[in-house]
Amino acid sequence: MINENYEQRPFRRGHRGSFGFAAVLILVGISILLVNTGIIPTEYRPLLTAWPIWLIIAGLITACNRHWGSSIVLFVVGIFFMMPFLAPIRPDLGIPSNFVQLYWPVLMIFAGLIIVVERLFHKRIFCHGVCRRRYTSTTTNEDGYIYIDSAFDSKKSIFLDPVFKGGKIESSFGEVILDLRKTTLAEGDIRLDVEVSFGSATIIVPDTWNVKVVGDAVFGTFNDQRLTHNYFPDEPRKLTIAGKVAFGECQVKD
Repeated sequence: MINENYEQRPFRRGHRGSFGFAAVLILVGISILLVNTGIIPTEYRPLLTAWPIWLIIAGLITACNRHWGSSIVLFVVGIFFMMPFLAPIRPDLGIPSNFVQLYWPVLMIFAGLIIVVERLFHKRIFCHGVCRRRYTSTTTNEDGYIYIDSAFDSKKSIFLDPVFKGGKIESSFGEVILDLRKTTLAEGDIRLDVEVSFGSATIIVPDTWNVKVVGDAVFGTFNDQRLTHNYFPDEPRKLTIAGKVAFGECQVKD
């Protein structure tokens, strides 16, 4: 069993949080006032009610609280999703209508750069205020089951138990590689659930296994890249790999 937990010390809650929220209220109020008085053109009003504005506001609050890493993440993601709302207002900028669908890999590159920066400086500088204000990266292997939770981390696991009975993989701004070629599949309907957001997951299975791959992807990919696609519903041993991907990638290989 491998279990690694990294926790940040509790944040000191002083007056910074209150002043930060107050500063955001003032900025939003000023922006609305400038639009209402015509100083800012009224066509920009939809930007103030678009849902990505809440990510940018959250970035302002975290910046006021000096959580710079989280602030940068929120700003970048908020501005990225704000582009489609800006496109009809400023057609001269040449923002394509399918901006998100076209450029979503940029967020994957951004997530990768975050991991590189953390590795270079050996600090969890981008985790403050994220994941319930703690950094957690765990791999738990117990009685044939495996549970992997990777956040802002890269994890490779080779499953060595005699029998694989299922489990779950979660990857957020991280990378997970699970190798199942050293074990055997238990009898029955075995299930491995995968959830990826702004990250990647790769599952390697033996080419003799009876495997069904079912996945949904939003601005990402869920690929079955096995050379041998074996699945026979009547077989006593069956593995279903099911999951969801948002802004990331999941691959099943043999």
